Amino acid sequence: MIEVGEAISRLAGAVATLGTIDLLGFDALHGLVLAETIVADRDFPSADRSAMDGFAVRSADAVAGTQLDVVGEVRAGQVPSDGVLGAGQAVRIMTGALIPAGADAVVPIEEVVEDRDAGRIFLHQVAEPGRHVRARATELARGATILEPGRRIDSVAVAALAAVGRMRVRVYADPVIHLLSTGDEVIEVSTAPAAHQVRNSNGPMLAAALAELGLGSRYLGIAGDDPRALRAIFERALDADVLIITGGVSVGEYDLVRQTLEAAGMVTLFHGVRMKPGKPILAGRVGRCLVVGLPGNPASAFVGFEVIVAPALRRMRGLVAWENSELTVRLTEPLRVPPGRTTFSLALVESQNGRLVARRVSSAGSGDVLALARANAVLVSPALGVELGAGDEAIAIVCGDPGR
Repeated sequence: MIEVGEAISRLAGAVATLGTIDLLGFDALHGLVLAETIVADRDFPSADRSAMDGFAVRSADAVAGTQLDVVGEVRAGQVPSDGVLGAGQAVRIMTGALIPAGADAVVPIEEVVEDRDAGRIFLHQVAEPGRHVRARATELARGATILEPGRRIDSVAVAALAAVGRMRVRVYADPVIHLLSTGDEVIEVSTAPAAHQVRNSNGPMLAAALAELGLGSRYLGIAGDDPRALRAIFERALDADVLIITGGVSVGEYDLVRQTLEAAGMVTLFHGVRMKPGKPILAGRVGRCLVVGLPGNPASAFVGFEVIVAPALRRMRGLVAWENSELTVRLTEPLRVPPGRTTFSLALVESQNGRLVARRVSSAGSGDVLALARANAVLVSPALGVELGAGDEAIAIVCGDPGR
C-alpha cells in the first residue's frame, strides 16, 4: 500500500499526451487543450485610438479656458480625413475611433462647453499628451505570445483566437475512455432493484465527472463477478487509451478484477492506497491501455477518481495545470480525524463575507451515494490525523473541474 501523493505521482507519471491534431472552427476547438503557441498577427491596438467619446485635440492647445474650432468628426470604424489637425482646432471623436493626424490627446465631452451653432468648444481642463489615447501596440505588439500550449481553450481563449484570426488551431488529441462497472449486485438504472441489488450510480457519475474534465467516454455496461464474463468483456474494454472499472478491486473471494487483468498481461502500478475512502484502488497498464480500478462504493469511487485519477487525465490531455487545486478554507464546525490514513471528508465549500468556509457533510459511509449530492469538495486530513476547531483553517480539494 502506498501513500496518496505517491499514487498520484505514479499514475500521472505513467501517462503522456496522445499526439496532436489540427481542427477548424471555434465550436470544435472549445474545451480542448492548445498544443501550439498563438501569437498576435498585428499590433493591438493597430493604431492610436480614442478611449473616450469627446474631442481629439493638440495637447499644446488644450489649456483650461481655451476656445477651439470643431473642424470634423471621426466615428469608430471610420478612416480620418487626410488633413492634419491645425493649431486651435479639434475633431469630434467616438470611443474606439482612430486619432486624426496632428492630435495627441482626447478631451471627454463632459470637460467641455460646446457651442454647436458656432462650431466651437471651450475647455475646462488641461489635456496632457496621450490623455485618453490608447496608443498603438500598448496592449500587445505584433508577434507577442497571447496563448501558450497546455491551456484549455475556454471562452476567453476563443475570444483571443478570434481576435488574431486563428480558426484553425493545433490541439492535443483526447484519450478514448471506456467505463465498466462490475458486481453481481449491480443493475442498470432503468431496472427496479430487489432488496439485494443496487442501481449502477457509478457509471453515470464517472461519465459526468469525465465530461466535467472535457472528456467523453463509452459505457460498456456491467460485468458479473465471474472470471469468464470479465475476460470476455476485457477483450473489447482494453481497446482504449483508458479503462476505468468500478468494483471487484478489493481482496474478497469474488473481487476478480486484478487477477483477470494480470492474466491479460497487466503490469501493475499499484494496488492499495493509504487513503479513506478509496483504499483498494488499482492501477496498471495492459499494452497501451491505462487501467484504473476504483472501489464499488460510490463515495470511494468518487474520491478516488477526483483525487487520484483526474490529475493523470488532465496531464494526458496536455494541460500544464494538471495537479489538484487545493484551497485554504475556514471550518464552520470541529474536524477530528484519527491517525492512520489520509482521510477525505465530504464537505460543502461556500463563500461567506468574502472568505471560503467549509461545512462537513454527514455521511453514513462510503456507500452513501446521496451524501455526494450535498458536497462540492473534500477536506484533506493527513495520515497523522487532525484535531481542528470551528474557525480553524483546513485544506480542501474542490471537486469537478474549476475552469482549468
